[in-house]
Amino acid sequence: MKRFFFDVAMQSSVHYDYSGKDFATTEEARELAELIALDIECTAENNMTAFEVQVRNVTGDSLFKVPVRCLAAA
Repeated sequence: MKRFFFDVAMQSSVHYDYSGKDFATTEEARELAELIALDIECTAENNMTAFEVQVRNVTGDSLFKVPVRCLAAA
C-alpha cells in the first residue's frame, strides 16, 4: 500500500491533507481525487474561484492534479 495526500488548491490558498489515504494503486488514488473534485463541484458556492485537487506522495512529490470544473449557475 502507498499513502497519497489530497490537497485542495484555490486561487490564493491550499487546504493541505495531513493524514492521507492508503491505496494499492495510483489509479485508485486518482478515482478518489476525481470524487473529491466532483463533490466540490456539487457543493461549491457560485463565487468560488478555480480549484484543483493536487495529489502527492509521502515525500511531497506532486503526482497529478484533477481540476474542479466550474458549473454555471442555473
